[in-house]
Amino acid sequence: MNTTQRITAAAAAVLLLAAAPAGATAPEPASPAEPPAEMQWPPPSTHGKFVPYPDEANQPFTIAACDSEVTISTGDLDEREYRSLVTTEGDTVLEHRGDLTLDITRASDGAMLDEVGVDGRSFETYAADGTSIEISGSGSGVVFAYSELEAQAFAEAGLPEAFLFLSGELAGTITLEPAAEPGQEPTVVSAEITENSTEYVFDLCDLLDQAAADQQTPSP
Repeated sequence: MNTTQRITAAAAAVLLLAAAPAGATAPEPASPAEPPAEMQWPPPSTHGKFVPYPDEANQPFTIAACDSEVTISTGDLDEREYRSLVTTEGDTVLEHRGDLTLDITRASDGAMLDEVGVDGRSFETYAADGTSIEISGSGSGVVFAYSELEAQAFAEAGLPEAFLFLSGELAGTITLEPAAEPGQEPTVVSAEITENSTEYVFDLCDLLDQAAADQQTPSP
């Protein structure tokens, strides 16, 4: 999964703002050598209509977190959908909505958080020149920092590097240096939390530690 798809999976998980991992360039004009439209991200305009996610955006993905690797996959409930709109300035705005459950598993000890529920609405705005992504969401969400820059932004906002929040709003901006050549990923230059009114915040690493302890406790 490339950086752009990670953002997609993250924001689609209702915020997973992945406050997130980041990087995307503005979409290029279609050509026979490019992948099908459903593979492009951000996707072309859906003309105001909400549509299901392409299969490629729904695959499990693994990131470095909690002193190990953590895999996030869709649980039993997935009612997400999105719409894509292009502004007169050429920016692409994605709106995500719908309920979702996630299974979160840590590789080092097999600790698992089963059917973690998230819901709400989130937005992503991709600058036409590929230099920034703005992400915001409200409701509940699961959020991971994908780099030291993002972890630092979280820390400055008083947030763990990986967390679950049950209500409130979270927003952030990621600044990018566009890729020098086609096929290369852009470089994250900076990450900033621009709004944080989250409530009932839980450190996901602590929750995984508790799950590991529960798994090791013998049944009576």
